[in-house]
Amino acid sequence: MQPTTTYPDSSAIRSNAEAVGDRAHGGIDRLTSTAHQAVERATSAAATAADSLGAKGRELLETRDEWLDTTRVYVREHPFTALGVALAAGYLLSRILSSR
Repeated sequence: MQPTTTYPDSSAIRSNAEAVGDRAHGGIDRLTSTAHQAVERATSAAATAADSLGAKGRELLETRDEWLDTTRVYVREHPFTALGVALAAGYLLSRILSSR
């Protein structure tokens, strides 16, 4: 006698497939949500860093302008001293660069 093979009915297979699909869908939804949250955190951190760098850049530009104004005032008030400092700096720089 030959053994009988029984096949599950198609509604049971469909039901199992739908259950697996539902579980997979839930996992994909959780993964998508987690990825979206990570992207939002990264975007927020990048925006904060950009704002901070922009503020620091403006601060540095203001400092540069203050130094230039201070230098202009000093040169106008002490032109010979400024010329002497410029000549000395040029001489030292040429000595340093010519020794290489």
